Amino acid sequence: MSAVTESSSERKYDILIWGATSFTGERLVEYLAANAPEDTRIAIGGRNQAKLESVRARLSAKHSSLSSVIDAMDIAVGDSADSARMHEIASQTRVVASTVGPYARYGTNLVRACVDEMTDYCDITGEVPWVKQMHCELNEQAVNSNVHIASLCGFDCIPADLGCMMLAEHARDKFKEPLLHVKGSIVGIRGGVSGGTLATMSSQISAEAKGVLSSQIASHKPATGNGKRFEKRGIIHYDKTLQRWQTFWLMSPVNTATANWAGRVLEYGQGFEYEESMSTRGLIHAVAIALGLFYGMVLMMFSFTRRALYALKIIPKPGEGPSESFTQRGFFSLHLEASTENHTFYGKVAGSSDPGYGETIKYLGESALCLAFDRSESFRPGVYPPSVIMGDALLSRLRNKNCVFRVSDKPIPAIESSKKHV
Repeated sequence: MSAVTESSSERKYDILIWGATSFTGERLVEYLAANAPEDTRIAIGGRNQAKLESVRARLSAKHSSLSSVIDAMDIAVGDSADSARMHEIASQTRVVASTVGPYARYGTNLVRACVDEMTDYCDITGEVPWVKQMHCELNEQAVNSNVHIASLCGFDCIPADLGCMMLAEHARDKFKEPLLHVKGSIVGIRGGVSGGTLATMSSQISAEAKGVLSSQIASHKPATGNGKRFEKRGIIHYDKTLQRWQTFWLMSPVNTATANWAGRVLEYGQGFEYEESMSTRGLIHAVAIALGLFYGMVLMMFSFTRRALYALKIIPKPGEGPSESFTQRGFFSLHLEASTENHTFYGKVAGSSDPGYGETIKYLGESALCLAFDRSESFRPGVYPPSVIMGDALLSRLRNKNCVFRVSDKPIPAIESSKKHV
């Protein structure tokens, strides 16, 4: 049974999509039009009335079977810098799903408004320092008001976050032991990137590089108190379980920080540690990827080199992204090796579309629907990762949408995990 606060039960909308004119936001409109329950009240929002109307008209014409649903979506116009307007918008809806980044620049007033107006919220940011800032500033108020602010609901960081939660529950249920360590390995992936995501990454690299790098370095230190099982993993190392060379994975600082934060809040086990890397075809490939990522991040740090990359069409501009056909051909597979004091077991999280867009849209759409329609006393209020707030309710939703979350007593071979079909 859905449980909503008295102040939010009579809202005009169930879900408001903030940033509907963005590359990701437009696809979220499509997803919710196709997957939300009948009579769900959805609105789309952003800064530009004409662009919002254009998105609505274009999607209505594109999806004739959904045209009545899309045409019924109201439009809310506002600027993220206008705190009063953000409060007006938040007060009209039960849930806000935001795709507007960089969130440290454009998201703060909206999140503050959601907490003040007792409106639940979800987004796809990977900006952990900003999320922690919102937690420090707003968590106590959100808890007291029974408001749920679930950031990190995209490919950053659902696979690692819910994957570790799944393994922790398995360890408690089957072995009656706490989960102490999880090694994550991206063993297969194909996907594109949007200009908006790159803009967010470049902003975060420029402003927060020191904190991200220090967290990454810390993630390669052995866990304290459980040293015999947890070997140190370098930036480039050989994984004996998968029998493959591993290297730095671009999303590992974000996923590591999120999974470890959730592990502390949900009490997976004393000293719980998650770390993550990427499997490669061999040692030379591992070195090449590590060097490519390093120099790529350096180029993205400076505006003049970013402009050159845009001009040469090496990277997409904000508002651009992969085609629908490319998105449909995408996939990813994350192999997990979990340890308790006396047992080792394994997990797999996988998706069958572009991870940054196909799967991310699914993750955010289902997070919004979960907050709108599944909310119960089991949901933890506050500013937290999705596993902490929605837990098994969100995991069940994603499994029902053909997202793979699987536990195994034996390692999942890397060759199996690299296949598109899961």
